[in-house]
Amino acid sequence: MTHILDLENVLARNTETRELVTLAIKELRPIVTDESSANKGTNCDLDIADVSEERWSEAKRRFNLIQALTSSERGQAEAVRIAEQQGIGKATLYRWRREFLNSGLLSSLLPRKPDGGRGHGRLQNPAVETIISDTIRDYYRSDAHPSVASTHRLIKERCQAANLPVPDYQTVRLRIVWQSGREMTEDRYGRKVAHELHAPNLGSVPDADWPLSLVMVDHTELPVIIVHDETRRPIGRPWVTFSIDANSRVVLGMYLSLDPPSAMSAGMCLSHSILPKEKWLADRGIEADWPCWGVMGILHLDNAKEFRGNMLRAACEEYTIDLHLRPVKTPHYGAYIERLMGTVSEELKDIPGTTFGNFKEKGEYDSEGHAIMTLAELERWLVLFIAKYHHRLHTGIGTSPLVKYREGLLGTKGKPGRGLPARRLDEEKVRIDFMPFEERTVQEYGIQWDLTYYADVLRPWINAVDPNNPKIKRKFRFRRDPRDISVLYFLDPNTKRYFPIHYRDLSQPAISLWEYREAKQAARKDGLKNIDERVVFGYAKKMRAEVEVAKTKTKSARRKAQRNAEHARAREKKAVELPKVSAASKPTTLPPAVKGYDPDAVTAYDDD
Repeated sequence: MTHILDLENVLARNTETRELVTLAIKELRPIVTDESSANKGTNCDLDIADVSEERWSEAKRRFNLIQALTSSERGQAEAVRIAEQQGIGKATLYRWRREFLNSGLLSSLLPRKPDGGRGHGRLQNPAVETIISDTIRDYYRSDAHPSVASTHRLIKERCQAANLPVPDYQTVRLRIVWQSGREMTEDRYGRKVAHELHAPNLGSVPDADWPLSLVMVDHTELPVIIVHDETRRPIGRPWVTFSIDANSRVVLGMYLSLDPPSAMSAGMCLSHSILPKEKWLADRGIEADWPCWGVMGILHLDNAKEFRGNMLRAACEEYTIDLHLRPVKTPHYGAYIERLMGTVSEELKDIPGTTFGNFKEKGEYDSEGHAIMTLAELERWLVLFIAKYHHRLHTGIGTSPLVKYREGLLGTKGKPGRGLPARRLDEEKVRIDFMPFEERTVQEYGIQWDLTYYADVLRPWINAVDPNNPKIKRKFRFRRDPRDISVLYFLDPNTKRYFPIHYRDLSQPAISLWEYREAKQAARKDGLKNIDERVVFGYAKKMRAEVEVAKTKTKSARRKAQRNAEHARAREKKAVELPKVSAASKPTTLPPAVKGYDPDAVTAYDDD
C-alpha cells in the first residue's frame, strides 16, 4: 500500500507488475503465511473473564511501558531508559510492543507462564512470601505512603520474630515494582493523584483530540409508535442504544430493540461500533455508507445498572478501553450523546406515529392511529438518517461529522491524522466478549443457569475441583444471549475453543429470557409451587399461543408477538455469527484425576 485515499479505499502497487491499483479496504486481509504465525502473540483462545487480577495487572504494566515506544524519533532512547529502569531487556520491550500491535488486545501482553518468572516469587519458603505480600498490602499501600526501606525493615522484623529467613532489600523492592500501577497510586496518594498520573491526557473532557479517543453510549425510548410486521397494528415504542464519537460527533454504532435496556443491548451496540458495517448493511438490504469501525480509547457511560456489570468491565479490559462511568446528576458529561438523542427525536416528529415531546405539542394527534412503520423499517430509517446526519453541518464542530472524522484519521495540512483504526476480523470473538456471562460448576446432570444444559464436551469437567483450592469445585464461565437462552457458550479449557451447550431436554423450544421469566411468573400466579422446567416450557408455549390469538386485539400482545419474531431472527443470525460446532475436532483430554470420579459413569437421559 502506498497511500490511503479515503475511509473506504487505498492506493497499492502490484509487487510483480509494479502497476498502481485502487483497493477497497473492506476486501483487504492481513497476510498469513501459516496458522501458527497468525495466532502468535495473541490469546484468541482466551476467555477474558477467566484471567486473574494479578495477570491483568502485569499486562497493564507492560502496556504502560510500551506506550512510550510509539515515537520513532525517541523510540531507541526510550527503550534503553525503560529497560534499565525496569530491569528488563530492550528486546523484550519490543517483543511486547510487536505482539500488542499485531493483535490490539491487552491479553497479548499476559504472562505466558502462570508460574515463575517476573511477577512471581521464587523464594523457597512460602511463609516469607506471605509476610512480604501482607506487609505490602497492609503497610506500604496506605495513605501514609511509607518508603520501600521502612517496608523492608518491617518485613525483616516480622521474619525474625517468626524465626524465618530475612528476604533481601531488592527482593522486596521488586515485589513492590510488580504491583505498581493506578491502584497502588490510589491507595497511597488518593484517587485524584492516580487519575492525573495514570489517566490519558485528552485535554478538556469531553473534548477528545482524535476520533475514537472518547466515545459515549446511552439508551433512549424513541418517541414513535411502531406496528406489528403482519397485522400492521400498533405495538408501542422501541428502545435504541447509540454510541457517538466525541471528537467528530460521528455515530459509531447502534442497537434497536423492543427489549428494555440491559447489559446485552449495551454489548450489542459496542460490538456493532467496533466491527465494520458493510456486511451488517448488506444483510438488511440498506444501501448507505457507514465507514466507521475500530476500538475506542475511553468509553463514557452513565451509572445505569446495565453499564455496571462484570461483562462490560472484562470486555473493556481486553480491548484496552478505559471505562468511565459518568458521575451521578452530571448530565453535561454526556452532552454529545444527549444532543444526538434530541436530534433523532426531533427528526422523528415528521414520521407518522410520532408521540412528540409533550402532551401540549401532541395535542389531539392520534399517534397509534397514524403509526405505519415496523421495527425493521424504523431501523432502516435510522441508518439512512445517520448517513444523512454524517454529511450535515454540525455547528458544534463547524463542519460535518464525517469530514471531521476523516480529517482526524487521515490528517490535514496543519495537523497529522491518527491513522485508520485496525479492522477487527475476529468478529465471533468480539460478539462473544460483549455477551453476558455467569460462573457455574459442572454437575453430573450438566450445568444449571435458570434451565438445565448439557453437552458431551462438559464430561471431563464434571465435579472438577478448583486447582487453587481442592476443597471447592471449579467454576466455569458460560455466556448467553438473553434473546435466545436455548444455548450457552462455553470455552473448553483443553481445546481452547468455544462450544454451544444446549438444553438437556432438546425437545423444548428456544425461548428468550423474558419469555422464561413471564412463564415462571404466570405459573406462580396460578398457585403452583413446584415449578420445574416442564411447567415453565408448558406455560411458555401456552402464552405464545395466547399471544398469536390476541395479537389482533391488544397492543401488548402484538408487542410480545413482534418481540418473539425479532428474537427468532436473532436466533437465525447466531447460526452464522457464533460457534455452532458441538464436538471438539480432537479428543478432549481429561483434567487431573479427581478421587471417586468416573467419567464413564455419566448417565444418558431419555428423549421423553
